[in-house]
Amino acid sequence: MGATPQGISDRRLPVLKTLEEHGYVRHDSVSRRYTLGLRIWELGARVVGRTGLVEAARPVLKWLTTVTGQTSGLVVLRGTDVLYLDIRDGQEALRFYVEPGARAPAYGTASGKVMLAWHPERVPQVVKAGLRRLTPTTIVGAADLRRELREIRRAGVAINRGERQPDLAAVAAPLFDAHGECVAAVGIAGSRTRFTDDLEEFKRHVRKASDEISAKLGHRA
Repeated sequence: MGATPQGISDRRLPVLKTLEEHGYVRHDSVSRRYTLGLRIWELGARVVGRTGLVEAARPVLKWLTTVTGQTSGLVVLRGTDVLYLDIRDGQEALRFYVEPGARAPAYGTASGKVMLAWHPERVPQVVKAGLRRLTPTTIVGAADLRRELREIRRAGVAINRGERQPDLAAVAAPLFDAHGECVAAVGIAGSRTRFTDDLEEFKRHVRKASDEISAKLGHRA
């Protein structure tokens, strides 16, 4: 920042003090200047890591949409929501539309459920925030959600049957890094009719996409 205390208004000093307490800036007592703290560099590293995740997934998302005709997406867990990092629009008349950067309740999406299945420590936070009924098929009971997550962990994929939007369905699978940690999810979404007729084929393609992206992230099955 290169700013001295004399050059900062009294109103801004408390803000800098707060940033210093949280590691975003540090104060040099000799030069009396504020510079960026370690927390900023940590955040930058996360952005770079996330960019690497997107780049690893992008060609696989393109392939996944080509072979299924459905919208494919790359998703991470943020708090009680999922965050869409990248999207490849589907090719069918009835398709799932979402923009990168959008969020959705984790319990109401296939990608969110698959990540919760591999991060059970996050489930109490989701339950505490409330399992609001989004459609007639939304899971709104804590016991029902935990039962569903155990089944997802066993099957290796999650299925959404109109739990967020009545006419849409989805399939998602976890993505693992070099340490075996579930860091994201990949999935497809589209018309419930297609997912009824072609569910097993879609599950097979999503599992293949999961394996390919995870391998790019350094995971060894």
